[in-house]
Amino acid sequence: MRKLALLACLLTVCITAASALIRHWQGGLGCEAWPACGRVLGAPAATGAAPADPPPAIRVARLAHRASASAVGLLVALLALFGWKSFDGSQRLAAAVALADTVFLAWLGRYTPHDLPLVTVGNVTGGMLLAAALAWIAAARPGTGRSLPAVSAFVLLMALLLTGTMTGSRGAVEACPDWLCVDGARVTLAALDPRLPGELPKAEQLGLHLAHRALALGFLLAALAAAGRGLRARERSGRVATGLLAGLLAAQVALGLGTALGSLPLVTATLHNAVAMSIAAALAALAAATPVLAPTRRLRASADRDRFAASSP
Repeated sequence: MRKLALLACLLTVCITAASALIRHWQGGLGCEAWPACGRVLGAPAATGAAPADPPPAIRVARLAHRASASAVGLLVALLALFGWKSFDGSQRLAAAVALADTVFLAWLGRYTPHDLPLVTVGNVTGGMLLAAALAWIAAARPGTGRSLPAVSAFVLLMALLLTGTMTGSRGAVEACPDWLCVDGARVTLAALDPRLPGELPKAEQLGLHLAHRALALGFLLAALAAAGRGLRARERSGRVATGLLAGLLAAQVALGLGTALGSLPLVTATLHNAVAMSIAAALAALAAATPVLAPTRRLRASADRDRFAASSP
């Protein structure tokens, strides 16, 4: 069951990468001359250009997305059906979340692609929760599963996901080709509202970049704290998750900078999405494999009190 969960988690990351590549390609990321770069969604009516035929890479991505999605749905059903009796409480909860999330994503797929950012946010958020639930099933062991730093980092990652997804949906990925774009930037709640379609003024696009990078710094600190806690994990899965998380964080910082600075943005933005999903899975695995320290401390304190009472006159 653990191997099936791990396989389903890897396929979920594959789905995310394929979906990101298709989405960014359709948005014309990295292309200056539309329609030669193949922009399909949100095409200006005034251009009168017909949608370009997808290149081979996009056709392969679509096939990989459909095949991986079908395989993940089957694997999640097998996990819930045949693994339920052998799972502990946390794994059963993760399996229930994975099953419900799979149904939700299948339903949402009927409306994808869509110009409304809410659909994209739902797809990316649902994929992240699915990867995390499957990683939890694969890594959970008796006596583990309580890591506040990992949970805090995951919450920050969800907020980071919102700002990143909205940056792509609002056509603002290439708005800040510098280390920091402060001049003229304006952060607004409307820019983060996924219910509002359309692109943003330049000032609000820069504001999205500032919000995303500020959250990224906070998340990086929280993730490093979680990795430090994970070094004390008794299970090998916890130590593996810690090493994997450290490598993914370094790769994500490089990919984020590469995307913002305009270095092969279509490739780096796609990998940025896939690595974000992998980080979510690594955090969930780390949280699931981190030893529960609180009961041990209480037992030691109780033993100390007993020894003190026995030695007292």
